Amino acid sequence: MKKIAPAIPAKPAKRLECFVISRDGVYAENLSGTGSAISRDGVYAAGQSGTSSETNSEKLIKEAQALRFRVFAKEMGAKLKTESEGLDYDEVDSYCDHLIVYDNVNKKIVGYTRLLNQDQAEKLGRFYSQSEFHLDQVLTLPGRFLEIGRTCVDPDYRGSAVLTTLWSALVQYALEGQFNYLIGCASITPGPNGFAINEVYRNIDIKNIAPSSLHVSPSIKVPHELRCERDESGIPPLLKAYFRFGAMVCGEPCWDKDFNCMDLFMLLPLDQLQARYSKHYMRNYISRDGVYAENLSGTGSAIARDGVYAAGQSGTGVAISRDGVYAAGQSGIGAVTDRDDAHAASMPEAMHGAGW
Repeated sequence: MKKIAPAIPAKPAKRLECFVISRDGVYAENLSGTGSAISRDGVYAAGQSGTSSETNSEKLIKEAQALRFRVFAKEMGAKLKTESEGLDYDEVDSYCDHLIVYDNVNKKIVGYTRLLNQDQAEKLGRFYSQSEFHLDQVLTLPGRFLEIGRTCVDPDYRGSAVLTTLWSALVQYALEGQFNYLIGCASITPGPNGFAINEVYRNIDIKNIAPSSLHVSPSIKVPHELRCERDESGIPPLLKAYFRFGAMVCGEPCWDKDFNCMDLFMLLPLDQLQARYSKHYMRNYISRDGVYAENLSGTGSAIARDGVYAAGQSGTGVAISRDGVYAAGQSGIGAVTDRDDAHAASMPEAMHGAGW
């Protein structure tokens, strides 16, 4: 391996930046001890905007909550208690980490998910999913859990690299945090005739159905009058993508009246995901000292954490990991993209319960 040659010309800042803000404003991985809300390459370093880092963090979180409101309330019709504020937030927001995709060109948040780890859930007193499901059997599994929630993408960025960027960062966060399981609720909105529960489950591969020992029970079942036999909507493409990574449905769905959807509790063992992630997303791996893994990609697409681009990098239509590394050529790996569904570009890339 060799270091990136200083002669490589630098290009403008990456369009999409993905970073995490924790509840105390410290970047989740690189704890600097300064209380700064920063991305790994320092884009949101303390004092950059002329205000305190704490103020910057709160501003970004509120912007993310405003995006959530536009997607879940305005677009999907959710009934939120915070509607008068134009924001979507609840008590979980005070405990979780916030994973954000930021467009450096248009200066706006374009993708989001929130991350509630096991320690944070213990402080809160529960996982969000426990408000909908009885998780006693699942939570007896050995290892650490990470719950994801409120995943959404700006409508103007549907079908772009935002969702892949978000997923790449989420996986890296989970693996570096040494979590063993991703958990959460996959939301399915009703079709014209209601919820075709039996039809949905018939279309789920047997390998994506958890064993009965891991089944959960919903706190509120989908009412009989809201059910139907057939539905042309099918399984959302985002959920299909998670199935490809090995996620399992754990039992029957819960009815969420406020969000007008049914939620499926999902469990994804990360030992299955790690092999796929290492194979697909780590080809252009950048080590912590910024050393380029020579000849791994064959395209010269790897970049250092200071934002230096390798020659020939187009910077468009590719996956970006949390540290801004472009995974060139990743568009064909069956990752979290909606390209395999003809209606994907117009569908809401959003899952309220746990972002699945």
